[in-house]
Amino acid sequence: MKNNDWNTTQVKAQKSGKKILIILTGSDWCKPCIKMKKNVIETTEFEIYANENVEIFEINLPRNQDLNSKVVKDYQVFKDKFKTNVLPTLVLLDNNGNELVKISDGLASKEKVILSLSKFN
Repeated sequence: MKNNDWNTTQVKAQKSGKKILIILTGSDWCKPCIKMKKNVIETTEFEIYANENVEIFEINLPRNQDLNSKVVKDYQVFKDKFKTNVLPTLVLLDNNGNELVKISDGLASKEKVILSLSKFN
């Protein structure tokens, strides 16, 4: 289940012992993001992997977003923290918030994504 509140995601990860998967996306205008959503995020295989292994924190930058909105501010914080300007990007953290891997290419293949993330199970 996706969350758009960082603190809630952290608490859930601490309680469950699961890792945190940050999804940075622009789901309604970014062609690679739309592809990732369709080919990876919305697949049964990814949902099974995610339910068993990660708490998901998603920052979705829709088209025409107010620059003072919470989502834009969150995106600025997380893109700076994880040094990325690429959409889409996945960042896998341990449940203490330490970066394990950042993936910004090959995101149209559920096999590649699940394989890359599974290395840290």
